[in-house]
Amino acid sequence: MDHVGERAREAQTGAMPQEGVRTRVPLLLHIGYHKTASTWLQSNLFDDPRQGFTTETGSPRHALVERLVVPDPLFYDPAEAAAGYRRAIRLAADKGCTLVLSHERLSGYPSSGGRDRQLLAERLAGTFPGAHVLIVIREQKAVIRSMYSQHVTDGGVESITRFLSTPEPALCRKPTFNLGYYCYDRLIALYHRLFGQERVLVLPYELLARDPHAFSASIARHCRGEASIPTSARERVNTARPLIMQAVQRPLNMLFYHNELSPGALLHIPRFHKRFARLTPIFRALSPSIVERRLDARLRRIIAARVGNHYLESNQRTQAFVDHDLAALGYEVEPAA
Repeated sequence: MDHVGERAREAQTGAMPQEGVRTRVPLLLHIGYHKTASTWLQSNLFDDPRQGFTTETGSPRHALVERLVVPDPLFYDPAEAAAGYRRAIRLAADKGCTLVLSHERLSGYPSSGGRDRQLLAERLAGTFPGAHVLIVIREQKAVIRSMYSQHVTDGGVESITRFLSTPEPALCRKPTFNLGYYCYDRLIALYHRLFGQERVLVLPYELLARDPHAFSASIARHCRGEASIPTSARERVNTARPLIMQAVQRPLNMLFYHNELSPGALLHIPRFHKRFARLTPIFRALSPSIVERRLDARLRRIIAARVGNHYLESNQRTQAFVDHDLAALGYEVEPAA
């Protein structure tokens, strides 16, 4: 065993191992995926020192993206990035807590097909080599349905059909959504290679709804702690917007919101998506439930037709990395009869 290398890795993440003492993991990297209860985890577990976790870094959460995602690869300095979190890791350890760097953008961005997800994984491994990792997955058709709505909320303008189909894909001039992003086994295997299998925990999102305390306890054990306070998933932090609201926002994004997902808007209203979000209670009160059900059913039919059995083999490989029965949680693991 390379004890020198191990000590160096632990030092970089802010703590030194003690012989014979089971100490908490100093740093947990929670990388997403998007739409897998990241906000719930941050609010109910990671921001609660009583559970043995903290996200306190002295900076707002979006600083994680600015420091770890945005920098050009030729300018990124792992040592400098690690130094920016060393004090926070030490302060968390002094309180008996694991520092959690939690942001779903660390797993890539679905609307761009997660094109930088390998770059980010290698960047995280080079910056925090001794960290533990949490990856939360979700049944693919359901997560695509949810992420498409988020795509529109963030400024996207495509219909669901166009979102799922890359125009002129041969030249790949600009990254767009692709089904391969949700072949979970590929990203999990990458993190196993970079961090070691024992340092990577993969949990299905669906377990949270069935047994939130077991979900939280798995994360606590992964960080050498215990989930001492029962948690509940009944309170949803982010609730879905009415589909009629999303249908109205799509053309408005094209007109008024110049952003990465809708370049070339005729006019630009700063933070248009935030301003439009204020209308959510009105749409929720006025949207007829029968129309919502029909719009939702149409979305799901289109997604199911596009996905087909694309994820069957990937899910079979993913099952080897997960301690829960994916088929029982709704994932396609066996060919349809």
